[in-house]
Order: sequence, then C-alpha cells, then structure tokens
Amino acid sequence: MDSARTVKLTKTVNRGGCAAKLAAGSLAGLLAGLPRQSHPDLLVGTDFLDDAAVWRISEDRAMVQTIDFFTPILDDPRDFGAVAAANALSDVFAMGGQPVSALTVLAFPTAVLPEEVLGELMAGATERINAGGALLVGGHSIDDDTLKLGFSVTGFVDTARMWSNRGARPGDQLVLTKALGTGTLTGALKNDELTEADLTEAIDSMKLLNRLELTDDLHASVNAATDITGFGLLGHALHLARGSGVCLAIDAGGVPLLENAVEALGRGIVNRAHGSNARYVGAEVSGREGLAETEWLALVDPQTSGGLLLSVRPDAAEELLASIRPRFPRAARIGEVLPPAERPLQLY
Repeated sequence: MDSARTVKLTKTVNRGGCAAKLAAGSLAGLLAGLPRQSHPDLLVGTDFLDDAAVWRISEDRAMVQTIDFFTPILDDPRDFGAVAAANALSDVFAMGGQPVSALTVLAFPTAVLPEEVLGELMAGATERINAGGALLVGGHSIDDDTLKLGFSVTGFVDTARMWSNRGARPGDQLVLTKALGTGTLTGALKNDELTEADLTEAIDSMKLLNRLELTDDLHASVNAATDITGFGLLGHALHLARGSGVCLAIDAGGVPLLENAVEALGRGIVNRAHGSNARYVGAEVSGREGLAETEWLALVDPQTSGGLLLSVRPDAAEELLASIRPRFPRAARIGEVLPPAERPLQLY
C-alpha cells in the first residue's frame, strides 16, 4: 500500500489523460478515408464523431457501446483508477443511457511499478463502475512500457430517450455540467508546479459521474448532448453544431473554470492538445478576437472526464439546472443555439 502511494505515476509517461488523444483533425481525416459503416439498426456510428455507438436491438431498446483508455494524469493510483472509470462511463451517460458492464483495458509496466499499484487502480475503478450502476465483468491486460488504463463499457437506452449530438434546435439553451481546466491543471501537476492538494476540486470533478438522474420531463427537454473530453469544449461543441446543422453561441466569460485553472493557463502551462484543438476549431469560430488569451485557452483545454454539454429547451433550462446543481455545483448556462451560420461556433 505505501509503495503504491509513493510512486509518481505522472512521471512514468510523456503525456497523460485525454490530452494524449490523437488530434481531432487527424482522427476525422482517418475516419473519412474508411468505408462508411451503415446498417438499419446502427442508430449512431462514426458519421458525426459522437460519444458512443448505438445499436438497436428491439423496437424500443438499443445497446450503447464505447471504449476509452489513457495514461496517468494523477499520481494517486486509486484516484487515477476512479477517473479512468468515470471517464469511460461518461460516454454512455452522454447518450442518455445506463451502463451495465465494463471490461478492463490495461497495459501495466511490471518492470517499473509494484503490484500494489495495480490493486489500488482497480479498487478505485471498481468503486466508480459500481456507483454508476454497472459491473466489472472482465478485461484484457498486457505487460507494457507505460501504464494505460481504461474500459470498454456497454449500456442500454430506450430509443425514445436516446440523446446524440444531432438534435440541437435554435432557441435551445446550452448547459455545461462541470467546470473546465483539467488539461492545464494536470499538466502543472506533472511539471511539479502544483500538487494534488491544489487539484482537489479538479480531482473531485473528474471522479464525479455524469449521471444526471433527471425526471422524465427534464430528460425529454434535452434535445442534444455530448461529453467534453480531449478535444476541449469547442471541439466537442463543433461536433454538436455540425451534427445538428446549427450555430452554437457560447458566452466565453460565463464558462465555469476550476480552481487554479486561470492561474495555470496564465503561466503558459499548456500541452500539445491545446494547440491541436485550437487548430481544429480555429476556422469555425467567430468572436475570438474579443477574448483574453486565457479565456481562449480554457475553451480548447483538453478535458479528462469533463462534463456534459446539453442543448436544452429554453422553457426547461432553469429547472434542469436547479435539478442537477446539488450534484453538479459548477453547472452553468453558457450560451444558446442559433440558426445555421457561416461559422458554426460564435463566441461573445
């Protein structure tokens, strides 16, 4: 136990968390070059870079499938395991579904890390998986040079209750459930410029499951949804705008930021994904010239286990916010949906 907690996991990898994802532009280009995958029962595939695949299994029931894994962003193995699990489960919640099972994807450097680390990782992960209403039912592991942990998650959703990134309508209000800043903060941790004690809010946020527990009426008021991870708020918002054929107007100053995030960004603590995310969305954004550099960087900050971005009917937005704030205290209304425009993202 003691040896597991004294190892600095972030020092064993070059980059961690969802910031290690392939650049969004590269991924989109790769998918565009593959044969299109289509089937009458494939309700959600790769066409709009949504959060998970959805396959209809009966007239009113569908299966949700996703997978996510990454290298360490935290030094505490139990917390890292919890974040990895919460992050993987989030894709199912973002589709309006309920996860039921998870399979472990693990690369573990036996020559570098003690076995106690593995026990702590899986204890933290299993607790979050069970808290999300799912079971850990198996997995696959290899001995590798660097630690990587994630999960393949299966869930189910009633087709009438399914969310995707394709349903936003002009007039909808945009609600973000978690504050931003995990990319810069975990970079500061890796660089020894902040400690995990400085990241208390960020760690709690990343471990928090994106399970909204809405009434039927409030669930139905959500016209579109996506979770915010490695492509940053603007990257995932762009996918939602393109999928729905609308423009998203985002109040940059109203976007909630985690404690110490502005300071870290102001000190220039960024990673490769900040740059690739900015390049990916740059030509699709209007209004950037009015932003401070830290505001812009926050909007492209790569999130790990970030919040959900919800497109909510205007008459239900305040009630939805009041409903989720006991569990998501930093949830905020950050903009609105507009009719399609030349550039699908508008900042103000």
